[in-house]
Amino acid sequence: AFQEKFKSLLVRRGRKRAIFALAHKILKIIFVLLSRGDYYRDAATNYEKLTVERNAPRWMKMLKKYGYITVAA
Repeated sequence: AFQEKFKSLLVRRGRKRAIFALAHKILKIIFVLLSRGDYYRDAATNYEKLTVERNAPRWMKMLKKYGYITVAA
């Protein structure tokens, strides 16, 4: 999960910011685990799917705006 997150951040923010953002994420996870006395369970988050789900409405709106998709009346 961390590698996917790093790659996602790398494209948008650059190498240094991606490293710091990932380090911050890891520190937050460690803090929560230590405060709760819990074990780490990888959620295997699919960031590509999340990106599509979050951005699809905006993408569709832009496609309609520029005439690539016609709205049926």
